[in-house]
Amino acid sequence: MLNISLLAIAKTTYIPKYLAYIHIIDDADTIVASNIYRELELKERSGMFNIIVEHEDVTKVKAIKRAKRAAGWATVSAVMSGVSTAFSKNTLQYLVSSTNTQIAKQLADIYIDNARAEQTLGINIWIENTTIGELMINDMERGLTWYVRPSQFFCCLLNNPDVVNLRISDVHNKDIRYMMIAAGSQVSKREIEWEDNDCWIYGIWGNLGFSEIKVIEKYLRISKTDFTEREMSTEEFKAYKKEANKR
Repeated sequence: MLNISLLAIAKTTYIPKYLAYIHIIDDADTIVASNIYRELELKERSGMFNIIVEHEDVTKVKAIKRAKRAAGWATVSAVMSGVSTAFSKNTLQYLVSSTNTQIAKQLADIYIDNARAEQTLGINIWIENTTIGELMINDMERGLTWYVRPSQFFCCLLNNPDVVNLRISDVHNKDIRYMMIAAGSQVSKREIEWEDNDCWIYGIWGNLGFSEIKVIEKYLRISKTDFTEREMSTEEFKAYKKEANKR
């Protein structure tokens, strides 16, 4: 009961970390861009195409929590079904209960796998054809080819994390560009001390002197705009909360 009470008091959330990298190469030039934001956009210098790497929004956290709750209840159901099987009175009842137990266990496994999948954010690549002719896009590793009409977008779903190598050209193979895209993200569960529209703030724990008592030594503020991190002292954190409560 004590553990349940502590879990009820602690406020937890899921905080993302994003990374994206784009490298465009032609015969005369090289363009590189990277960031830790949810989106990364880069325009090819001659105006041939635009590319956007788009990570899934952290608002998926609600789906993560729902999936984990479902996984928890499915596990409890499997355990209780197993208990009822053990106390079955006859062979028929035992067979029925045993079947129900197996089904409940399989559902629990599915729920748990779905919960893990929900914690993996998706990544999309968008390529806009900004020319007046068709573009040809080749996946150099998988041997796939796509054609993109003028002023249209091509969308490709990446694994998380993933690295892809693309060849982009006009249909006559006169203008050729090579491109490498690397992207990945992760979602970590944190017990947070403060959250508002601008940031998350959570405590960094350490030992009190030479004892085993754990205390918060400082705080880490993560911006929701650009996901940059900044350490805060206890005094800075208290001042921030006081100022935020006045808004």
